[in-house]
Amino acid sequence: MLVDTHSHIHFRKEFPDVDAILERAKAAGVTRQIIVGCTPKDSFQALDFVKGHPKYKLWSTLGVHPHNADEWNDTLESRFEELANSEEKVVGIGEIGLDYFRNFRPRELQAGTFKAQLKLAKKLEIPAIVHVRDAWDDALRFIEEIGNSKVILHCFTGTAEQARISWQRGHHIAFSGILTYPKNEELRKIAKDAPKDLILVETDCPYLPPQLYRGKRNEPAYVVETAKVLAHVRGVSLDEIGKITTENALRLFGIS
Repeated sequence: MLVDTHSHIHFRKEFPDVDAILERAKAAGVTRQIIVGCTPKDSFQALDFVKGHPKYKLWSTLGVHPHNADEWNDTLESRFEELANSEEKVVGIGEIGLDYFRNFRPRELQAGTFKAQLKLAKKLEIPAIVHVRDAWDDALRFIEEIGNSKVILHCFTGTAEQARISWQRGHHIAFSGILTYPKNEELRKIAKDAPKDLILVETDCPYLPPQLYRGKRNEPAYVVETAKVLAHVRGVSLDEIGKITTENALRLFGIS
């Protein structure tokens, strides 16, 4: 039993066969998914998607990615707050954060949008799902400044020291297919040392497939490969990792 805590299977272009994908995930033991929004339009589509597939255990989030930081405004903030309060399927604010690698939007604009959404997540008392690329110092500083207690560092690629700081603050780290790549020994050491109550698994599908599926489209069923590596480095069974990460996800998102 596993939870894919970061899925984008509502991307229609990338997943025209979504019904088959949902069934493969279920067969692989991926019992729940968090469908993550990245833009205003995409966030609303994520909510529509989960409501349109009631036979599966799916939830969604609302967020504006740093690549789209200029799309954030007061009207959107009010709409996000309204939906988070009225729709039981909305369980987080994300994907939000900072991306200084691509720098598609000015850093000052990214920072303003990020902090505004952190404040919204804190107000709503729901998790903030945070994307960070080449911006760890600023991201951790802003999170501390706003004071969020529920944070997921999505697709973690920071250093051991940045992980340690995050754990001390009670933030969750989500491991993706990157954990399985041969060169990432430092990340596997971080995964080994992580407090068991602060670890999650995710796909970020259609991106970042695990090593076994490199070069292919990622999908929720493949989170099992990441969980296998996580179990191996921690010296426990796959069933135990499934139990730990699922309990963590259910508790954090307030779902069952």
